[in-house]
Amino acid sequence: MDAALKAEIQEIIELVKTVPESLQLRTLELLLQDALNRAEGKKPKKERESDKEEAGEPNTTPLAGRGTTSGLDASKLPMRVKAFMKKHSVTAQQLERLFHIEGKEYAPIWELTTTKFAAAQIQTSLLQSLQRALASGEFSFDRDEVRTQCKDRGDDTANFNVNFKNRKNYFSGLDKDGLVSLTDEGMKALAALVTELAGTGDGK
Repeated sequence: MDAALKAEIQEIIELVKTVPESLQLRTLELLLQDALNRAEGKKPKKERESDKEEAGEPNTTPLAGRGTTSGLDASKLPMRVKAFMKKHSVTAQQLERLFHIEGKEYAPIWELTTTKFAAAQIQTSLLQSLQRALASGEFSFDRDEVRTQCKDRGDDTANFNVNFKNRKNYFSGLDKDGLVSLTDEGMKALAALVTELAGTGDGK
């Protein structure tokens, strides 16, 4: 077992601890299976059937069970995203209001409402983490990408590192190079931000 897989399994164990006890066993099984499948290069059944279609082979899945070619197909989301949505009552409809979705491509269409530079930086980090998670299952972000997006928006980035330290309870890995991950508090903040920007799951 390689180091990356060991680290991911440890993260899964920590994540499962935050889920209600009655759901922990099933959540652990699903997340571990997803991690092992990705490590072994296996694809879920629906993705294998999609590959068959591209190769000209018939897809025997009933039409009612197939996802659409555009929009969010929640059944194909990474297990960590599904766990996040279930735990924090985030819906597919909310995510579709934040991203233009085609297949596995997620283009942000969200707009921040805050006028404070520090808050905008933190919110941008949370939303970039969500975008990365939708594609890869990892709730993490690249600080350079956040800085670039803030500058493009015209935000003052003079206190860029300080702003992160002031919200260090949201993030893990600020003291290291590379991607920064969200903590449990960061996930809660992300869920609250999704509701703030996209409204409630029922469209209200």
